[in-house]
Amino acid sequence: MLGFLLLGACEKGNDTALTADSGTSTAATSNQSADEQLADIAEYRLTMDRYDKYATAQRNIFLKASKLSPAERQAMEARNDGRDDSDATLDQMVRNVEAEPLMVAAVREAGLSPREFTMITMAMMQTAMAAGVAKMRPNDNQDSLIRAMKANPANVKFLLDNEAELTRKQKVLAAELKRLGASTGESE
Repeated sequence: MLGFLLLGACEKGNDTALTADSGTSTAATSNQSADEQLADIAEYRLTMDRYDKYATAQRNIFLKASKLSPAERQAMEARNDGRDDSDATLDQMVRNVEAEPLMVAAVREAGLSPREFTMITMAMMQTAMAAGVAKMRPNDNQDSLIRAMKANPANVKFLLDNEAELTRKQKVLAAELKRLGASTGESE
């Protein structure tokens, strides 16, 4: 389930996860190169309000998934396993969310569109990677280092400035899901 939450494309850790796609339905990312898509993600601004909606969407997804019958869960897993997301574009990632009724309902109930959910997912991943590298290299010019990784310095600042609060919120969510009997697939 967590792999699907991350939209499949990033679980392989492959830079080609954002490649050009012709004929897509979303004009903002159609026919964009990987660099252009990374730039779009870097331009996306993370805020606490967006993070809170994202966390609510995650909560909704896990709760809805925990209520699936074994047959429904197996069917959903089969749909997800049948996709090759190794070269997924932003548009394809959005379509993956839109193709799963459980995901669409959970995301919309949190006040997000499938596209915004995807952008937050990708921006959080991009930002976390850049923040991690920046922490490992404290003597380097942080702004240049972050920009070289195609990340948004404001997002890295948001993540670092709010790290304790974000961690606290993640722990509260995990505890709530555990209490409600919804498995996150992570060991606690």
